[in-house]
Amino acid sequence: MSAGYQYAGLHNAKQPGLSVQACAARLHHLAYAEERLMFLQAAHLVSTPARDVKALLARLQYEDCQHAGQLKTRVTELRVAHKKAFAAPDTPLALVFDEAMHAASSTELLASLVDVFKPALLQAYRSYLDATNGLADYPTVRILKSVIAEEEEGLALLAAVSQAVINTPAQKEEAARWVRHLQRILTAAGQVDGTGEIHAGNLLRVRGRTPYVIPRTFRRDNTFPRVWDFEHVDNQQIAPRLAQMISTRLSEDAVAEGVAFVLCETAGQPWAFYEDISRHLWDEMRHSLFGEAAAEVTLQDRALMPARDFEATYLFQMSPLELYALLGIGIEAALMKYPPGKREEYEFCRDSARHPLMTTFQDFDWADEVLHVTIARRQLKDWFHGDQQELIALAQKGLDFRTQTRQLHPPAPLPDLRHVIGAG
Repeated sequence: MSAGYQYAGLHNAKQPGLSVQACAARLHHLAYAEERLMFLQAAHLVSTPARDVKALLARLQYEDCQHAGQLKTRVTELRVAHKKAFAAPDTPLALVFDEAMHAASSTELLASLVDVFKPALLQAYRSYLDATNGLADYPTVRILKSVIAEEEEGLALLAAVSQAVINTPAQKEEAARWVRHLQRILTAAGQVDGTGEIHAGNLLRVRGRTPYVIPRTFRRDNTFPRVWDFEHVDNQQIAPRLAQMISTRLSEDAVAEGVAFVLCETAGQPWAFYEDISRHLWDEMRHSLFGEAAAEVTLQDRALMPARDFEATYLFQMSPLELYALLGIGIEAALMKYPPGKREEYEFCRDSARHPLMTTFQDFDWADEVLHVTIARRQLKDWFHGDQQELIALAQKGLDFRTQTRQLHPPAPLPDLRHVIGAG
């Protein structure tokens, strides 16, 4: 007798399990559910005022995008044509997620994730692992182990947020009503993996009769004080320049929201487009978290560092194409120049400010921005129908609009960090 390592330690090796066709059908549905959750979370991070919830939604939309991509690719390995695998399955699940997009509040959004979609996904993944032959279908088993681990962690985080946010009787009743509605139509749609019976008579749209439109409204809680812009200084003024850099990183949550418009309001692109933009969105929110962590380490209180607001004012007024040309070509590509640029920011933190944490953050910020320029050039090549000079002109138009917006109000001073870093 082997000690559990026969068949390379894989489970269900001697049970017939699911057929290739059945596996492909389930995974196709699950990939679609993960894709729609990406859009759901990305769209609603814009309208969610709570800082910590915004950041979590940005992370989870990226992870769900990655799950969807892995599952779509696996479906192509199961005798399904690439075009079909990367398209939506023929399923009433679309109605369920169309309805979920119309969550009217953070309460409804969190309830849909914590009490409906994330548990349904986890149950479907576990059911799949129980049913499939782990030897025959090992490539899927390996993918699902990592997907389940991330989904479990994400659900635990969302549940903690939900417990903190949904804390009044009125909110709890609001959440319960939305959960009952979504559960009812999810069951009628045959569940997230398509294995249930479809009850077309119960597939009732209450809100999802028209496409969801992300509101062009700047929503923030009071986690950070707000300023329009801050005073800009050169590298010789070490403490003010470090404060400026920290606040700049902190304020990149507005850029993440801008990228959310690009992700959610650009239809008909290949899947690789959405993977790239989802990653870019999460990176911008990560950069905002860089500023938050640096503020907390440097000032012992993240709320002592202000975030600036002018970015959202112009980003929220631009079309997705204009916005992405501005970000990828107008701003981020320009930051590749040295000096100044991203390399100089990293060297300043390392050599002048001598701030270890910001040195690490700027090092990775620089690497991310190099990637973003590559992404922008790759995606705009097919998305933008003009020539290179027209693209540059479009980016410059955005830069001019940015400058005009920035000048609408005077800048504000930032906290004095001289006592923290011992520099003038």
